[in-house]
Amino acid sequence: HGPGGQGTAEGGVEAPAITPERLRAAGRERGAYTAGALAAAVREGRAPGGRRLHPVMPRYRLTDAELSDLAGYLACLGRDLDPGVTADSVALGAALPLTGPAAPVGSAARDVLSAAFAEVNAQGGIYRRKLVLRVEDSAGPAGEAGATARLLEGGVLALVGSVWGGDPALRARLDEERVPLVAPIEAGETAGDGVVFHVQPGPDVLARVAIHHLAGERPDGGAGAGAAALVVHTPDRAGEAWASGARAEAARRDLPAPAALSFEPGGLAPAAVAGAARRHGARAVLFWGPAGDLASVQAGLDGAGFAAPIYASLGSVAEHAGVLSPHLPGRVRFLYSGPLGERARASSGALRAFLRRAGVAPGPLGAQASAYVAAQLAIEALKRAGAHATREGLIAALERLRDFDAGPVRPVTFARNRRTGVLGASLVHLEPASGDAVRVSGWIDVVP
Repeated sequence: HGPGGQGTAEGGVEAPAITPERLRAAGRERGAYTAGALAAAVREGRAPGGRRLHPVMPRYRLTDAELSDLAGYLACLGRDLDPGVTADSVALGAALPLTGPAAPVGSAARDVLSAAFAEVNAQGGIYRRKLVLRVEDSAGPAGEAGATARLLEGGVLALVGSVWGGDPALRARLDEERVPLVAPIEAGETAGDGVVFHVQPGPDVLARVAIHHLAGERPDGGAGAGAAALVVHTPDRAGEAWASGARAEAARRDLPAPAALSFEPGGLAPAAVAGAARRHGARAVLFWGPAGDLASVQAGLDGAGFAAPIYASLGSVAEHAGVLSPHLPGRVRFLYSGPLGERARASSGALRAFLRRAGVAPGPLGAQASAYVAAQLAIEALKRAGAHATREGLIAALERLRDFDAGPVRPVTFARNRRTGVLGASLVHLEPASGDAVRVSGWIDVVP
């Protein structure tokens, strides 16, 4: 009947609203629900007046005491307010680095979230409720977990644009309390069906795209694509997710698991790459790590006489390096999940116009873009969730988003079995002169 008793429809079966007002009111086909009528409905499947309820309605063996507790619960169903919700406001939280080396990123995200919510509030809010942003420093002594705990204990309906490292204990708490985390700043795997709604694909998804593309290029239909790939990655959470995604996609296609070579950032020797490529007969390399080590991969392959293509995440390499080496030729196939061409120019222009209009100080544009997307998703989900704002209602509203334009990203789609809004990537080359990304493949989707 829905988290607030508002009624639902699923599989062609309609579950009516069971709010106190609806239960007390007589309808065309039934009388009002009294204590006795409620007992008959729950225990025997009969509506007031004797009509049989639909066969999918479960029957329960409840004691009189249990039935009394149920009646008390139904009497206030839909009236209790979830954490962070008052008659005139909704509090949303973000755990962001406000001190330390990542402070510029956290401050930029905070300012954009505040500006986006202020714009909504200037228009009257959402269902006459103002949006309130609460921020805690994730770079403090207790880290991300401590900052998130303070937000939850202070009372927020949801987390928006928070940092997210995938901590299992923190994930378990969010799942238990059903606190949606919308568009986190993340690293690591994005798989799962809990309450974390990612926007961009993580390293695991991007590696799956690489195996998908590599398999499609082979004349044997990809039969040897798994074994032909050498996965070269850093040993951190993101690098391990990259390797895990490659293995998962190979397994999904009944391919042998790809070989792997782990290395510490800045310590990848070309000879190590050449040796691993030679041992495993590598026909392609999937690389995750800094740009300097990407150059080592290329040097190792060149020195060993391998003409294998290199797959790498454009975002990861650029983030690690700042500037890519001009000596990386077109053989590097960068995976990119963002918009390109006219759409990229239009969405970037719209973001910059918002920042100017809101008076947001200059900052890291990537962090500002991520925060803007997070804010737009949260705002849209709150609108779709209805006037009775609940965590469950917000989760359900996010699950109904299809091809939603959230700003400087590709259209976002979520579902019950899909918690990554953009589930795929394109392959691009970088023009040596301009550094512009040029698409060299169509969009490649992967299944959740």
